Amino acid sequence: METVYPVATFKVPPRPLLPSIKSDVTSFRFLHSHLRNKQLEFQNHGFSSQFIFRCSACSKFLVSQSEHERLKCAQQLFDNFPNRDVISWSALIAAYSRCGNFAQAFGLFQKMVGEGLQPNGFSLASLLKVSSSTGEIGLSRQLHGWSIRTGFGLDSGIRAAWITMYSRCGVLEDAQRVFDETSLLALDILLWNSIIGAYIFHGCWVEVLRLFCKMVSVGVVAPTELTYASVVNACGSSGEEKYGAMVHGRIIKAGLEATNLWNSLVTFYGKCGNLQHASQLFERISRKDVVSWNAMIAANEQRGEGENALGLFRRMLKVEPPVQPNRVTFLSLLSAVSGLSALRCGREIHAHIIRLSLEVDTSIANSLITFYSKCREVGKAREIFERLLLRDIISWNSMLAGYEQNEQQGRCFDIFKRMMLSGIEPDSHSLTIIFNAASRDSSGLIYFRRGKEIHGYILRRITPGGVSLSVSNAMLKMYAKFNRIADAEKIFKGMKNRDSYSWNAMMDGYSRNAKFEDVLMIFLDILKQGFPLDHLSLSILLTSCGRLVSLQLGKQFHAVVAKLFNGQDCPHQDSLLSINNALISMYSKCGSIKDAAQVFLKMERKDVFSWTAMITGCAHHGMAVEALQLFERMKTDGIKPNQVTFLALLMACAHGGLVQEGSYYFDSMYNDYGLSPSIEHYACMIDLFGRSGQFDRAKSLVEFGITLFKPYHDDILNLWKVLLGACHASKQLDLGVEAATKILELEPEDEATYILLANLYASSGLWEDAIKVRKTMRDKGLRKEVGCSWIDTGNRRHIFVAGDVCHPQRKEIYEKLARLNYSCRRMGYVPMTELVLHDVDETEKEAILGCHSEKLAVSFGLLNCGVGNGVIRVMKNLRVCEDCHSWMKFASLLEKREILLRDSQRFHLFRDGSCSCGGYW
Repeated sequence: METVYPVATFKVPPRPLLPSIKSDVTSFRFLHSHLRNKQLEFQNHGFSSQFIFRCSACSKFLVSQSEHERLKCAQQLFDNFPNRDVISWSALIAAYSRCGNFAQAFGLFQKMVGEGLQPNGFSLASLLKVSSSTGEIGLSRQLHGWSIRTGFGLDSGIRAAWITMYSRCGVLEDAQRVFDETSLLALDILLWNSIIGAYIFHGCWVEVLRLFCKMVSVGVVAPTELTYASVVNACGSSGEEKYGAMVHGRIIKAGLEATNLWNSLVTFYGKCGNLQHASQLFERISRKDVVSWNAMIAANEQRGEGENALGLFRRMLKVEPPVQPNRVTFLSLLSAVSGLSALRCGREIHAHIIRLSLEVDTSIANSLITFYSKCREVGKAREIFERLLLRDIISWNSMLAGYEQNEQQGRCFDIFKRMMLSGIEPDSHSLTIIFNAASRDSSGLIYFRRGKEIHGYILRRITPGGVSLSVSNAMLKMYAKFNRIADAEKIFKGMKNRDSYSWNAMMDGYSRNAKFEDVLMIFLDILKQGFPLDHLSLSILLTSCGRLVSLQLGKQFHAVVAKLFNGQDCPHQDSLLSINNALISMYSKCGSIKDAAQVFLKMERKDVFSWTAMITGCAHHGMAVEALQLFERMKTDGIKPNQVTFLALLMACAHGGLVQEGSYYFDSMYNDYGLSPSIEHYACMIDLFGRSGQFDRAKSLVEFGITLFKPYHDDILNLWKVLLGACHASKQLDLGVEAATKILELEPEDEATYILLANLYASSGLWEDAIKVRKTMRDKGLRKEVGCSWIDTGNRRHIFVAGDVCHPQRKEIYEKLARLNYSCRRMGYVPMTELVLHDVDETEKEAILGCHSEKLAVSFGLLNCGVGNGVIRVMKNLRVCEDCHSWMKFASLLEKREILLRDSQRFHLFRDGSCSCGGYW
């Protein structure tokens, strides 16, 4: 039965009782409808004014659409007032001010004054605070002057509003002036809190602490909970744990135990990294609210304790009385699961978010996009992005980063284009991401070209402040990665500021482009500029030594590492791990596998890159069995191999002739680890089958690889080139001609293919065909790469070519070589004249073989590296020929010296008449 409320008996209380600010709008609508029906809507101005204030204030707890509806409702009620008083006007002005709508609030203020009403301090203070949102300091100053003229200059609340207004306008000096103009005895807590809040707003933490000390020393007013909370937050943001602990002591002494104050203390200790204190305080809070839980969850997340953060969340859901998580809770939790890549936990948190209807919140959606992207669920991230109604720049950047991290460069550029078309201007983070995506280009420079176009866009729209450091670094990395070293230098030299990343990127660019002198110059510049050498700098330097194949220089930088990072001054464990991995790689590439093994064995911690570097080193040095043993040890240690690990294994099998083992590991990649073989893995298997004479299997694998990698032109070429190399080594004419034909159809200017094809014809006695191929090369202007060998002695590198007569010691070198040739022949060495693919007599063929560059380098080494001075280390840019390989065996036995030769394929260690390759190279 409907309840009837007679008009005569319905009494309005002196202070109307309305629903609280946090009440649902339904309560207001019901009450408003009831008042309208009973004709009491405008009988009491106090009641109606409070109704406007409460109804509009409710907007602060609602989303933007409902907020507009609340204000509209309040405005309609106000417009229908027959007689408006100061309270009515002030209520609506405050409502618009609270929602940041200065234009409406100021318009109402002008109308109010125009109607002859004197605004009260409440409406004026609200308007002053929101006036800063316009960015017009002149308007704020006018309001300041008007409030003085109308007699509000001594009102403490108005003066506090002036401080807030000037602070938010960015004129902190004027805010301080207002504060200083007030005598110390007249400074109440409102003014102290306002000036402290002003400095907190500008991040001036030291000044906040100075003001607090002054306030305490003056002693006119005692700090309130708000004061303490503000100062504690300042201590946390500035990392002043000692000072914050002193403030904590004052709080205890004052006997303040408000939950919001203890929440601030938990946050403070969390920011300072003192989780133990934060946890102790958290447990002592008797009435924990959602802010308490959020503070503790965030503290754990920020210190990398993601598991603890998730445990706190589970505990939060079980407490009594129940505490409902909010958007801040989920932002911390999503950051925690992103760091852990915990997909299952993240999905559970996502379910909670959906149940609480928080997925529409832009910040929450952005965090979900980041989380799913880091868990390689970029498709799910895209779904959330597409459902998001209000996207901000962070939303676009999160999606861009997701595609970039998952190496989906095409979609990354598509999203960037869509962002531009939608009218969103990219910020420095957007540009950094897109240049990083271009740096990952493996599609024939398509995305690199797009990156250059975006660089042009930046140059056209460059601001007076220039490009940010992060964007400059990303462009520098992109150009260096694709061997555009001149462009990289231009960017580097044009940078106003440089950080360690800038120096490292430039140094890495020089290293990639074999400009090793420039690498060393950058290293010296880093020292001159006073930048610290970080683990990346040292890793790049060691990698450069490996590319330069300079063992002596590598050892010098190893000494630098030992000096900088000794046991008492050790960097972060990840940094030390990175340096050790670079050392293993450097020693392996420089031919000192023993030194590499020593570094490896001394490492307290090893990751997949450590094991892979050591396996790769063994593979290049012909230690196939040792490489496989290392892999088994790696599995025993619980380290999961990656694609590069398997590439090293297959290389070891190919260099060791281990066909059965290679086939097993190739199948194991996908069957046991879910790793799809890349073009490089197929190339290794083709090489393995070709070296072992199984050309049918090699050709079948090429054909299968073509169907698998058909869209990629370069990949098909690589497969045929590997097969051609195997055919050349085994004199397989027909298959070799077929492979060469396929290559030249796709790349007619490939000089290496013409050379191998000509040699293949010549070795089969088809001289006319060989001559035709060489004539085609000449007609096309193609030239064979000149073979050379080099050896380091002292601080100099000595380079030799076949028949070299330019070296200062040429007489001594040729005399030594003649003696070696004579002695080797007596021991059984026979020159392989059939390898000279020219139609000349045997004597001339022997003369050609006798002065190959590697023989000259070895002779020089024997002359200048005295007896017992270690291994003779020779490097060659091309594959060593069979004759020189045979000659080296005899030379090592004759001279009783180890000779280490690194050609374009691998290392050969000649010792006592045998080679480490076992005949496979």
